[in-house]
Amino acid sequence: MTMYKAVGWHSQNEYMVGNTLADVMRKLQKEYPAPRQTSRGLSRRHIYGEPLIIIDENIKIRNIGSE
Repeated sequence: MTMYKAVGWHSQNEYMVGNTLADVMRKLQKEYPAPRQTSRGLSRRHIYGEPLIIIDENIKIRNIGSE
């Protein structure tokens, strides 16, 4: 079974896990809804503390130079 993870780019903290990519995205949207637009324009509040990457757990990522 394929598992997907939303992981922090810098910290490698795990934000969300799901069985499909769409499942992870739905869970992220539910847990971290987009900020509402204010009368002065878009809110400057960040949704996540850092950029996220989605990782497919079936694909092994190998760091070059760590051998």
